Amino acid sequence: MKRIIPILLALALTLTLCACGKKDALATAQEMIGEDISALTAAIGEPETSSYASSCLGPGEDGELYYDGFTVYTYRDPDGTENVYDVMPQQ
Repeated sequence: MKRIIPILLALALTLTLCACGKKDALATAQEMIGEDISALTAAIGEPETSSYASSCLGPGEDGELYYDGFTVYTYRDPDGTENVYDVMPQQ
């Protein structure tokens, strides 16, 4: 019994720290500006929907990835690399 109490206390502390340390998806996405899209999807998952159109930034495409509560804007080069360039909360 004496060994169980410290183990339970350690487990409770660990669970509390994990819950407090969680970031929401919007904050995580905002930290991904400039990163490859694969890092974003690994961190927060696939978007609900997305759309692409010819870009005014260059020869690639601009992407809009729609998540619950925010939109991620990307630029996809003709070679297929895609980077996050902005994240905006939905209003």
